[in-house]
Amino acid sequence: MLCLGLHGKPLAQDVRAQQSYGADYFVQFQPNTARDMVRRIPGFSLQGNENEDRGFGQASLNILINGRRPSSKSSSARDILGRIPADTVERIEILDGASLNVPGLSGQVANIVSSAGKLSGNWRYSARFEEGTEPQLLEGEVSISGTRGNLEYVASIELGQFSFSEDGTEQFFTGDGELFEDRLEDLFFQAERPQADLNLTYTPRDGHVANLNLSADIGNRRSGAREQFQAILPQGSTGSSLTDTGRDDYNYEISGDYAFPVHEGTLKVIALHRFEDKDFNRVFRFLEVGEAPETTVFDSLDEEGEFILRGEYDWKSGENQDWQISWEGAFNYLDNTINFIDPVTEFFTENVRVEEQRTEANITHSWALSDKVNLQSSLGAEYSQLDVTTGTDPARRFFRPKGFASISYDADENYTWRARVERGVGQLDFGTFVSSVNATEGTADTGNPEIVPTQFWNGEIELERKGTGPITGTVKVFGRLIEDPIDQIQFLDGTEGPGNLDSAYRYGIESNITWVLDNYGLNGMRLELEGRLEDSSIEDPVTLFDRRLNQTNIWGYEVSLTHDIPNSDWAWEVEIEQEDFSPSFRIDERSDVDVGKPNTFIRLTNNDIFGIKVDLFYQNLLRFEVERDRLIFDGDRNGDLIERQFFNRKRGQRVGISFSDTF
Repeated sequence: MLCLGLHGKPLAQDVRAQQSYGADYFVQFQPNTARDMVRRIPGFSLQGNENEDRGFGQASLNILINGRRPSSKSSSARDILGRIPADTVERIEILDGASLNVPGLSGQVANIVSSAGKLSGNWRYSARFEEGTEPQLLEGEVSISGTRGNLEYVASIELGQFSFSEDGTEQFFTGDGELFEDRLEDLFFQAERPQADLNLTYTPRDGHVANLNLSADIGNRRSGAREQFQAILPQGSTGSSLTDTGRDDYNYEISGDYAFPVHEGTLKVIALHRFEDKDFNRVFRFLEVGEAPETTVFDSLDEEGEFILRGEYDWKSGENQDWQISWEGAFNYLDNTINFIDPVTEFFTENVRVEEQRTEANITHSWALSDKVNLQSSLGAEYSQLDVTTGTDPARRFFRPKGFASISYDADENYTWRARVERGVGQLDFGTFVSSVNATEGTADTGNPEIVPTQFWNGEIELERKGTGPITGTVKVFGRLIEDPIDQIQFLDGTEGPGNLDSAYRYGIESNITWVLDNYGLNGMRLELEGRLEDSSIEDPVTLFDRRLNQTNIWGYEVSLTHDIPNSDWAWEVEIEQEDFSPSFRIDERSDVDVGKPNTFIRLTNNDIFGIKVDLFYQNLLRFEVERDRLIFDGDRNGDLIERQFFNRKRGQRVGISFSDTF
């Protein structure tokens, strides 16, 4: 049976399907959704989130649904797979990205082959309880899918809730190391985000495929900190403070595409509109014994939108070569208004509107050089016009070449080598044009209308171990050379904010290994190991010495041991993870954050309690702990150390229960 290929064309299944996992393989795990199934594929991990960048451009999600790339930006790979009932999945194929005519895909790609028929669906409800925090009782999701004639549909509603609290101490020291103030801290975080999605696929006749995606969500987030402080020396303060931060937002996305045969190929037209409205408010109240209370208020109102029109034309040249020509036009904008009130300036307001018009064109060639070698290459360019319309400076224009070459080699039935080189263009966060104030930390950033997008060279080499042996997975070495990297700089008026430096680089190694222990008498047990080690370098604009990039990952690991007990409905899992990041630098500050204890997770599952799957889980067994050491210097970091702030915070242990089923 053929699955639908990209844009509805048949997808060849000879050398491209490196591994195929039929529905029978997943029976032992008793999955409810395609997400549960993909999680059980040895050595494979989901990557990418389409909504990270403006525009549609090249693929970043390493999944295909019936051979087609998802055309929604608002949904992550986990979201998309979580809406597909497991009983509709016929098989999951692990493909080589270089063999597909999908620009940007490299490494392992999971193609979920499903056949929606009768009405079916799945649901999940979770409750979590943490010491010192209000219970989470509104977390769950339900999705349905089915077919009516030539129309397939998937609809879902999700209630997202998350909360936690932390408590700790903070100490303030002079530059000479004398303690001058003690603080007790109580922090809280609460968030709710209900979301609804509808995906329609219409196939009026052979070779014609239309998709419509509708998505909307509403978010409410509140966080804050209560502090009690006691002076030890005269320069310290005695009193209390409260930081209360709130964010309300709503988002929607409407997208669609239509693919149909034209001459010897397939033309696909994609349109997308995304809108976000965000209201951010932070209030800081400071009450020192014997002094009048002080209140600082920072408000930020954002409206951000995106319009995209994209065309892709695919055709074959012989049996082993695929081509694609693509064009994309996009318009993005941000309207921002900030209001700032404090006892010194009393009132300050700023309005910023940023507009970006961008177009890009690419030609991509996928070539099966032999049964063992696949090559994919792309060449293109991007033109953009960036304008801060509320300012007086003229619009700035950029023309940037881009492209990549990716090759894979099947050394034998167990090993595949891959290599990739890419010339890319970064996209600016529109927030870098907007000023912000953090009264709690006593810092402020000035928006920079002159900032420019980064450019980079990426390179990577990957080795994949596949086959039926006990060990499966990948090891990858990577590097990135960055032009015009963005870091914290000082402006001529003495303020600071984001700006461009000359160059930087990053490099590292990462791996994802699964060890199936069936051959060692431990049937149903597997050990999964993920790790990353990275370094970076940039010339510090203050000290002029090389250092790591701001807040980049240095190392991280995740280890999980799972056991699906044979011939039973029981399973259990133990997981531990931890990571470390480089320091954060400002002109006159350095902050080091250290996660002293790892996150831990224990889960016990029964797949059939009155026909329902029940998970009991326990988180933070070791009591997650984070420390920050903040150093403040006189003038800038070349000056004398004048203050040190050190805090230690711990998060409470958490228990929960989850119910899920299909229908």
